[in-house]
Amino acid sequence: MVLNVWIPRIIIIIIVLVTILLLIKEGIDSTKITVTGAIVVTLVYLIFMDWEKGFTDNLAYEEVPHNFLEALAKTVNVEAIIIIFSIGIIVAITKGAGFFDFVSLYIVKLTKGNPKKLLLAIGGLTFFVSMFFDNLSAIILLGSLTVVICKQLELNPEPYVMFVGINTIIGGLPTPVSSIPNIIFFNLYPEEGMNFIKFTLYMFPIAILFFVIASAFFFLVYKKQIMTKVPDEKKEQLGRINPWSGIEDRKNIWKSIILLGFLFVGFILTSIPGNPIDVALMALISAIFGLFLFKTELRRYLEDGVEWEMIIFAIALFVLMGVLTAAGALIPLTNMLVNIIGTDVTLSGYILVAIIIGVVGIPIAGLLNSFSAALIFSYIFKALPAGLLSGLWFGFVLSGNVGGALTPLGSITILMSLEILNREGYPMSFLKYVKKMLPLTLTLGALSITYSIILIALGL
Repeated sequence: MVLNVWIPRIIIIIIVLVTILLLIKEGIDSTKITVTGAIVVTLVYLIFMDWEKGFTDNLAYEEVPHNFLEALAKTVNVEAIIIIFSIGIIVAITKGAGFFDFVSLYIVKLTKGNPKKLLLAIGGLTFFVSMFFDNLSAIILLGSLTVVICKQLELNPEPYVMFVGINTIIGGLPTPVSSIPNIIFFNLYPEEGMNFIKFTLYMFPIAILFFVIASAFFFLVYKKQIMTKVPDEKKEQLGRINPWSGIEDRKNIWKSIILLGFLFVGFILTSIPGNPIDVALMALISAIFGLFLFKTELRRYLEDGVEWEMIIFAIALFVLMGVLTAAGALIPLTNMLVNIIGTDVTLSGYILVAIIIGVVGIPIAGLLNSFSAALIFSYIFKALPAGLLSGLWFGFVLSGNVGGALTPLGSITILMSLEILNREGYPMSFLKYVKKMLPLTLTLGALSITYSIILIALGL
């Protein structure tokens, strides 16, 4: 039964909005809510709309399977799921080996508890880890470790935990495997136009600039907490720390380094022209290599290491946004951007769209979440004229990531940072976070738009 197309379309839009609004509420099981929303919109779409026409017209499939479930499965970005799965195993292996505990103790020893050096060292470590691990894994690994370090040094953990949270977002910019917006857009970009090295070359300079700006911002905002002096006695005590003391088997640290090196080199090799191994497959190969390297059971990490809830949530969100797009809900916004760019694809059109993407994308990512924002804009980009400049693509990658820092709703890492502080007796409310971090987010957002425009102006 097919009704007037606008009736089921509006119903689907309402269901998606309700689902997203429920995700904002604290204490809600985000996975169950998203799965329920995906099931309901799928049934509405199947029963009341011409699903084959929607998949053909609005999702631009070259060939739509005649089986509805097969067609629906195509809305799921398999490469993204494989990367999340594989990185989850690698994180679990290296964490179990004590690698990150070792690194954190080494940082304390090197900085001798100097609050200023400690902030930069922890932020730098977070930046590096977030380049190759997903943001959720980074905050889980480093958020709690940061609190432990601050307790040992009798420091207020607020600036340090918040800096870790912000740097999971900034550190997630330089590589195509480090955040959901990056993964989605990297896999969406025409194969001949992008690779791991090229992506990193575009994104690393702006990420370093963001790190410098964020560091200066934290030194300014948290001056009293950071600009404190550590007693000489304490410095001597910290200098005697042995990072190896808590490691059961030293070989595991070297194995962790080998595994992470294998992953890094593998990602670089995927950039070689004609290489049949893509980033997702390389991540999976690295995970399997890690299991053999540590001679451990796959079953153990399938049960304890893989973030199954995250994977189910991701699949459900892919379906939710896929059906939303197939139903034609994004047509008005898509048509507006197409009209702005124009058939001749002028430079001024590109720049105007870059500004719109930045201005609209940042609050969407901040008030919904960067995952939803990435999926919405990925479908819009599919419908735009072919041969778009990379500068326009990277404009969204930047705004989609940076926008996640706008509010605690935009990024799970920011939300978890606040939860860690609340648990440790340093409560930070929603409004307090926005008030403190809004200047930084707006600055990074403006620079994101500017960087996109510069790339476009250079014809990149």
